[in-house]
Amino acid sequence: MRERIQFLFIYFGFWVVYFLCARFVFLVYHIDQTKLLTLETLAGVFWNGIRMDMSMAGYLSIIPFIWITFSNFIKKSIFESSLFGYTLVMVFVLTLIIVVDLEVFNVWDYRLDATPLNYLNTPKEAWASVSSSPVLRLLISYILLLIVASYFVYRIIANKMNSWNFTKKWRFIPWAFLLTLALIIPIRGGIGIAPMNQSTVYFSSNNFANISAVNACWNFFSSLVNKTYNKVNPYTYLPKEEIEKNLNELYLEQGKKYNILKPEVENPNVLVLIWESFTEKVVDEKFDGKYVTPYFNRLKKEGVYFSNAYASGDRTDKGIVSVLSGYPAQPTYSIIKEPSKTQKLPILSKDFQNRGYNSEFYYGGETEFANIKSYLLTADFENIIDLDNFSEEQSDTKWGVHDELIFDKFLADHQSARKSPFFSTLLTISSHEPFDVPLDSTIFEGSDEQNLYLNSLYYTDQEFGRFIDSAKTQPWWQNSIVIVVGDHGHRLPETNSKSESFRIPLLWTGGAVKNSTVVDDVVSQNDIAKSLLNILQMNSQAYQWSKDMFRTILPSWAFFSFNDGFGYVKNDIEILFDNIGKKEINISGNVSNDDLNKSKSLQQKYFQDYLDK
Repeated sequence: MRERIQFLFIYFGFWVVYFLCARFVFLVYHIDQTKLLTLETLAGVFWNGIRMDMSMAGYLSIIPFIWITFSNFIKKSIFESSLFGYTLVMVFVLTLIIVVDLEVFNVWDYRLDATPLNYLNTPKEAWASVSSSPVLRLLISYILLLIVASYFVYRIIANKMNSWNFTKKWRFIPWAFLLTLALIIPIRGGIGIAPMNQSTVYFSSNNFANISAVNACWNFFSSLVNKTYNKVNPYTYLPKEEIEKNLNELYLEQGKKYNILKPEVENPNVLVLIWESFTEKVVDEKFDGKYVTPYFNRLKKEGVYFSNAYASGDRTDKGIVSVLSGYPAQPTYSIIKEPSKTQKLPILSKDFQNRGYNSEFYYGGETEFANIKSYLLTADFENIIDLDNFSEEQSDTKWGVHDELIFDKFLADHQSARKSPFFSTLLTISSHEPFDVPLDSTIFEGSDEQNLYLNSLYYTDQEFGRFIDSAKTQPWWQNSIVIVVGDHGHRLPETNSKSESFRIPLLWTGGAVKNSTVVDDVVSQNDIAKSLLNILQMNSQAYQWSKDMFRTILPSWAFFSFNDGFGYVKNDIEILFDNIGKKEINISGNVSNDDLNKSKSLQQKYFQDYLDK
């Protein structure tokens, strides 16, 4: 039994070492960029990347581990040949991926995903794409790597099995079965909340170092399984000419710009506070005779409040991209999970850094979750504060630390005067399921989901109020813009309108804001980016899907995506559309055929832009 258990570890270890060697080959192949890395960063490439190597090794070991579990009952020749055959086939396929990845990075500047599969239907064009690559050098590399890997496969499987005693013993089975189940730990990247994704291995401000830490085979199969390689737009509704006409009308700028800032303000600090699951349905509303967000209700009278703002999507990872990049959410995908696409997006942190600002991101959870970390590092945030900056004792909720701690951390970091203004983003966490918040006393009685949710919002509002009151005493407050916005809405409290679940609060406040008004026009979360840059007289042309909120005449429409469907809201009309059935789910108001075509134009164009990234 002992030799079989040893073999399980050896087999798993073989794949880990195989991928470590592949990473070494990648670094040598791109030696010009590798030479620019410090020894510490180079060590970090291997130290952080090994987690993804172990994840891929875990996937590859599942079948052999199950096969070895029942090895006592299988004829030795059949067992050896099948295990050797499986491993050799995997070596052939994975080595091909690794070698192709070497040149893909040279051409496309990102690691291999399943995109090249799109060219298999057009071999002539495919050859034209690769004919300029060093095919002979890559072919030789593939053969050499294959020979070396195959030799070690033979030595491990053939030599290590000779000492096995093939007797029918049952006691090995539970041990082997337990070790097979344990593969879930390396596959997920550990026992944390966030499963394995590219963010797990991102660790540096150097993009090449982060990319080098990614396992090419894991990246390829991840994109294959998630169909991120698909370039065919499933939402094709209208001719290109009609789409362009509709988009031009939708994004037509009318009226005059106006500025909400005090005239003496120059290079103000900017804090974008993204509030988890914050729905407009609770603002100024009482439940059981009590307000859910009493502090926010008062603060919204101290700035410009948009009462008809809509989230772009239904998840945090989509909301972050919408706010910081002005980029619309996708119905069944999330662009943040694809670093090759997010690195092509504009992002506010870079714009402000170019203007001399310090950039910071605060979040009480794991930034690896939903691949957020890779997006933040691509965005060149100079300082990322997350769960790793807090002790284990402070992490007393499923998702990380409660909002009071992240608010306190921000205040502590901004006590002293700074030479440069800051652009900061703070993402709250406590109003996320399961809504376990440390309230001194329960405000909304009941253990049902709605009351738990309302209590979590009340808690965050309480801590948010304490945070703002303290911020107002700081010297930086008078020269600061604070933007408060929900990352997405929530289905609770229940209403009969799905679009209400996407309606979120949006407030522009801070000492630098002169106006106190309520704007009832329909706006989108996407519109924050362009609006912010415009009031600061910064270039906003890169944010093509964002509109300026601060004009005397607003287009007054918003578009949002949900699971393979979309919504379109304009003044007093509403369209909900099912992309699968290609039919309207709900139509409210006097909806014209032109309105319906414009909503379809947005879906088609937005998703095509995503595919083309």
